[in-house]
Amino acid sequence: MRSPRVLAVDIGAGHVACGVFTAGAAGRLVLQQFAIEAHSSDPSHESRWATEIAQSLGAVAARTKLGGASALAVPGHLALTKFIKTPSMAKEKRGKIIAFEAAENIPYPLEEVVWDHLVVADDGFDLEVMLTAAKFEAMQTLCTATDSAGFPAERAVPAALALNLAFRYNYPEVHGSVIVINVGARSTNLLFIEGDRFYVRTLALAGNAVTQAIAEELRIDFSQAETLKVQVLSGHSDLPSGSPSRAAVQRAATAFNSKLGMEITRSALNHRRQSGGEAATAVYLTGGGSLISDLPATLAERLKLPVNRYESLRQVDLSANARAAGAEAAASVLADLVGLATQIVAKKGEQEASLLPPSVTEAIAFRKRQPLLVAAAALVVLAFAPPIIYLHLLATAKLEQVTRVDGQLMPLRALQTRNENHLREIEEAKKQIAAYRGAYETKSNWINFLSDLQQRLVKIEDVWLDKIQVVRAPLPEPGATPPVDASGAPVAPAAPTVRLLLSGRLLDVANPQSKVSPEARQRVQQLLASFTGSQFIASVENEKFPDNQNGLLRFDFTLVINPKKTL
Repeated sequence: MRSPRVLAVDIGAGHVACGVFTAGAAGRLVLQQFAIEAHSSDPSHESRWATEIAQSLGAVAARTKLGGASALAVPGHLALTKFIKTPSMAKEKRGKIIAFEAAENIPYPLEEVVWDHLVVADDGFDLEVMLTAAKFEAMQTLCTATDSAGFPAERAVPAALALNLAFRYNYPEVHGSVIVINVGARSTNLLFIEGDRFYVRTLALAGNAVTQAIAEELRIDFSQAETLKVQVLSGHSDLPSGSPSRAAVQRAATAFNSKLGMEITRSALNHRRQSGGEAATAVYLTGGGSLISDLPATLAERLKLPVNRYESLRQVDLSANARAAGAEAAASVLADLVGLATQIVAKKGEQEASLLPPSVTEAIAFRKRQPLLVAAAALVVLAFAPPIIYLHLLATAKLEQVTRVDGQLMPLRALQTRNENHLREIEEAKKQIAAYRGAYETKSNWINFLSDLQQRLVKIEDVWLDKIQVVRAPLPEPGATPPVDASGAPVAPAAPTVRLLLSGRLLDVANPQSKVSPEARQRVQQLLASFTGSQFIASVENEKFPDNQNGLLRFDFTLVINPKKTL
């Protein structure tokens, strides 16, 4: 169902224009409300462009009370357009082929862009398709800016496509080959129309080129150069005719006219060569940059074609409100705005390409479903109201009952808390008793161990110890995770292993003045063997027997203490 009202928003590089359109009784568009707000088009402020868009739209909303779901014209410096040809095929088979062509012709990964297509012509042999794309991040930023100002986007149409729709609406009698030129601040859209077919090329050459040339020649900043350009070219400047500033503006404008004419001539020749179409018979000029006085004459001379001022409001009726807001004076920048509004008078079935990000499209679909969802939710609430009321009353009664029982349980809970505290105290006492018992047992173990060691040394004879050093295993770090068994249950830590480093000497009585004899070595081995039979010793490790001293055999070894008889 066609919308009876369209809020169109033209996002230009140096201005925003808003218009509310309706369909009149005769099927003509009616511009009911209009507003325009200028902002800086300085390329060095690129990072602030979205902020300035939001501020300009916010100023329009505050001044005119405009707002609501809107259709956006995406400026040429953001939107990329490509035209391709493929063999004609059934509509249901076009999707994959066009997606393949998009991946080949759009110079960015498809996941980084928002893209769409529009069938331009299908003669049964060749299918002409317009591909259009914009960076996803740029479109998301643009939609966020308009949404924050109270103009949430429900359509986003490339400005070049909006220009095509506007021309066909305003000039229905033109069926020949023509060129429509929309000169903006940052880009110029060239629209080649041949009957029902069209072709678009966007040039990066526009009004900012004149401003930049003035700024460089006079060494002034961009905003000052823009003001000077507008004053001189509009005839509202008080500068004398011989002023260097006026001369700089004229030189920049003349150079721009010549360069733009050359670019348009080259684009027209390339288009004819590639498409095989007919030569254009007329040129229609519009856009803010088209107001340079000598531009039509320069283009006419260069292209050898009549150049006409495009009438943006030719088939548009203006309300008294729109006239008072200055719509007629701003007609040169309204071509894209009118193109957005042609949807409400377009023929049924006509399509347009959209550059709305998927997230915005999903939000629009959700908003459209909201009334149905709200109605369904209301029905659900009404259907469940009686049982909800009953359950609420039942829950209230149960809550009161729980409160009463809870009051009765309070003394029992206090008793339980005391019992838990007592149990913790008992566990602490058990740990202390175990520690005291271990200390006691360890004390007696030392006495018994040393006595046992003395007896074994006496049996060997002529042997003594020089050093006994205790080495204990390190305790686990605080906070370390305790070991667990296969079922995940914590395992009690094993008793720490204790080692004794022993150093001593054995006197070789039979050979006091010579190297140690085998007999002395045999006596030391007997000593070690006797240690392994002790209940306190688990094993003997790291035996060393240096024999560098006559008559004495030194020995060093480690005794691993039995964990069950730990010291």
